[in-house]
Amino acid sequence: GDARATRARAHRRRRPRASSATEIGADVIAVAASPAPSGRGASPSPPDGYGFSAAGMIFPYHVGAWRVLSETNLIGPTTPVAGASAGALVAAFIACGMTPDDGERALMRVLRDCRANGVLGRVGAVLEATLREELPRDAHERCSRGNLHVSITTPKLLGPWNAGTPDENRVGFNGGPVALDGELVSAFDTFDDLVGALLSSCHIPLYCGWPTRAYRGKRRVDGGWTNLAPTPPGSLNATRVASFPLLDAWNATVEGDGAATGNFFAKEASFWAGWGDDESRGSLIAPDAAGGVSDVDYVTLGKWALLPASDDILDELVEMGRRDAARWVEVNGFCEDRAAAAAVATTT
Repeated sequence: GDARATRARAHRRRRPRASSATEIGADVIAVAASPAPSGRGASPSPPDGYGFSAAGMIFPYHVGAWRVLSETNLIGPTTPVAGASAGALVAAFIACGMTPDDGERALMRVLRDCRANGVLGRVGAVLEATLREELPRDAHERCSRGNLHVSITTPKLLGPWNAGTPDENRVGFNGGPVALDGELVSAFDTFDDLVGALLSSCHIPLYCGWPTRAYRGKRRVDGGWTNLAPTPPGSLNATRVASFPLLDAWNATVEGDGAATGNFFAKEASFWAGWGDDESRGSLIAPDAAGGVSDVDYVTLGKWALLPASDDILDELVEMGRRDAARWVEVNGFCEDRAAAAAVATTT
């Protein structure tokens, strides 16, 4: 245990020492008193929705952020939420009324099984078994009230057969022969329909078995491929929760939506449109957002996202999510407002 913890800490970058503490729920979470990023104005209104990013096997980060949002009453079962891939799982748990403890137990079960028994070709089956056991039987009803939006991706092969159709002159992903269409699924007829949407949103070829997954009569793949961190339709002030530090990459990429060249990583491509703008508005929770510095470098996070890490590292990811969300709460001035509201609620 001590050796694993030492190795985990070796990956971490030095971060500023906290100089203030913010009381959140029953806990006291130390947060760095960093200045607000350039362009951030006075405290904005609390978000009217949240979008949880694809995260691979570092989704414990989302659990940590969820804890803070729940403890500050900034999120609950009626809050509109959206998600892609692992982020869709967290969003679904929130929409079902599950607690962060429930979510952490269920998701850690998936990671530990895959760590012990292997990843390739197994993740989908392990995840399906967990969802069927952990989700309430009326989950599809709880998640069909405009409160859950699941990102899924439909691959489409381009070629001469597209002549005379809107896809005739379409450029595929990175200029190749395959186009990727994204959509959000927001209503679920049955329990199986909801589980199918979540498994489709998480479907990474090879990891989950076949190259694609059948859902509603089409072949699907991971929802994060077309919309890394979707936000609920109709939300005017949604905040994204992202497990990767991507601001530098977004700022450095090419302008435009990339449609003419198939560049899915252009600044306004659906993959991450408006990423840096969200940060300027105070609408991004991430390792490098709200004045933060990532605990772990991007390459190391990428490795952990592909293969389940040790329990020590998984616990550290939960704490990363907590710290980043707590910093965002303080920088945006939400903690004082919510604490006052909670105090009023308990005396009336």
